[in-house]
Amino acid sequence: MTFMADYHQGTLQILEGIKGELDQTGDLTSRAADVIRQGGTVWTSMDSGHMPHAEQVETRRGSPGLLKDHTDFSVLKKGDLVFTHRCERAVLEARERGVYVVCITTNYQDNEFRPAGFTDISHSNPDGLMLKDVANEILHSHAPYQQGLVYAPEIPEFALCASSTTGSGTVHWLINAELANKLADPAAPAVDQSAKYLAILTERIERLTEYMGAIQETAVCMTKRIRDGGRWFARSIEHPGFETEFTVASGPRMVNWGDWEATKEKNVMIISAISPAYAEEIALAQEKKAEGAYVIGIGPDSLDGDVPNVRLLDIADAGFDNFSPESGGVIEIAGQPQTICPTSGIVGNVIQQMIIAQWTQEMIGAGSVPTFLKGFFQSGGREYNDAMESVFEQRGY
Repeated sequence: MTFMADYHQGTLQILEGIKGELDQTGDLTSRAADVIRQGGTVWTSMDSGHMPHAEQVETRRGSPGLLKDHTDFSVLKKGDLVFTHRCERAVLEARERGVYVVCITTNYQDNEFRPAGFTDISHSNPDGLMLKDVANEILHSHAPYQQGLVYAPEIPEFALCASSTTGSGTVHWLINAELANKLADPAAPAVDQSAKYLAILTERIERLTEYMGAIQETAVCMTKRIRDGGRWFARSIEHPGFETEFTVASGPRMVNWGDWEATKEKNVMIISAISPAYAEEIALAQEKKAEGAYVIGIGPDSLDGDVPNVRLLDIADAGFDNFSPESGGVIEIAGQPQTICPTSGIVGNVIQQMIIAQWTQEMIGAGSVPTFLKGFFQSGGREYNDAMESVFEQRGY
């Protein structure tokens, strides 16, 4: 199996696992709807990681704004409900004063669903608390505790290519879809719009097999440029989360590192978008292509039926449609001013990770094993990265 296929299959396994959580999601969103009707607040702090901060913020395009962001548990009041990744005394204290606490599993924080000793002390829980100690309920994101989905024999220390955005992002949008539906219609079924969202997202991820050949061609071109001294940068302007999903735990170390100007004609630029022709992203793609860089574009081919004259996918040397042409999302709720719950963030990131995965395989095949970052959340992660720093700087990849 190619590395990109390995990542793709792992993503579908995460979604299949989340499908098994739909009944619990239905029960939880029924409770959340009752909280809001009674004047309480439903909070969220289930955005551990990098891209989730931008993907799950309540002002994200396509969000109904029903889940309220927070960082301080002291603002949560009796009768409120919170979806959180956190596991600490402040969470326990919130539960004890009458907040209904739902903990979502994440690879970034220690919990009882991973081997003892796997998690570095920096990401262990204060006071030795586990999810069962602070939560009323636990909801599984099904992102593996290792974070990565690709196993490369040449890099045996950990799995490669991040998956936490798929796990927590999907759960986030399922909750939003079902909660919005129940607030609009108190008689709505317990499980309805969450299942619809998951089915649409899964179908769009499955369609990515259409890109296997193009991704391999892209990875070959990237490999030639990087082995010739080129640099690799990633940018996302309208949705800043995409570019944060490269130099992360289980991600390639070289992205957004080095002097772009020194090798402009050899470089690689990947631009990931949620609009087909966001002005600043179009200008960036045109500028870098004129410099001789190999430009990769990821984004929709249209927006709500409108096809711009000049799109990111048209400018790019390699363009990948994220199959998400909605300005809002894929769920339509009575009373909402626009459709809600987008798939663009999750699908776009999966494409990014498949490109990373296949580039890795091509680099290894060419005799140039790239350097990846081991997560600080893993025992020995910081030490591993420190030890590999001189190797990375000598190679440039």
